[in-house]
Amino acid sequence: MSFYQSGQPATVIYQADPAVVQHLHGVRESLHHSCRPYLNHKVSVQTIDGQVHEGTIAGMDNKHMYLMVEGTTDMVRGYYNPYYKPYLGPGYPYPYPYPYPGNAILPLVLFELLAISLI
Repeated sequence: MSFYQSGQPATVIYQADPAVVQHLHGVRESLHHSCRPYLNHKVSVQTIDGQVHEGTIAGMDNKHMYLMVEGTTDMVRGYYNPYYKPYLGPGYPYPYPYPYPGNAILPLVLFELLAISLI
C-alpha cells in the first residue's frame, strides 16, 4: 500500500479483478495480431460508443491504434500531426502513406474499439 507525504495510507477506490486484467491482455494481443498485417491500409473503425472513423492505420503501440484521417485544414486544426514535416524531400523519414498538411493522426484506445473493417 502506498503512503502520501502525510503518512496516511492511500485509500483504494477501484482495483480491477485479476481475471478481467488477464482478459484485457488477451484482447490487446489479439488486436495487435489481427491489425499488424493491415498497417498502411484504409479502414473503418467503430468504437464502443458508436463513433465511426475512416482512415489509414498509421501505427500501433501497446495502448493505441494511430489512425491517419484526411480532412480540410479547418476540420483537423484541433489535432496535432507529429509526422507532418513541411519539406518533403530526400531523407524524409516516414514510410508510405506520407502525412500531408490536411491529415491528422488520431490515437484510438485499443480497449474502446468494437469493429475494424477494410474499406
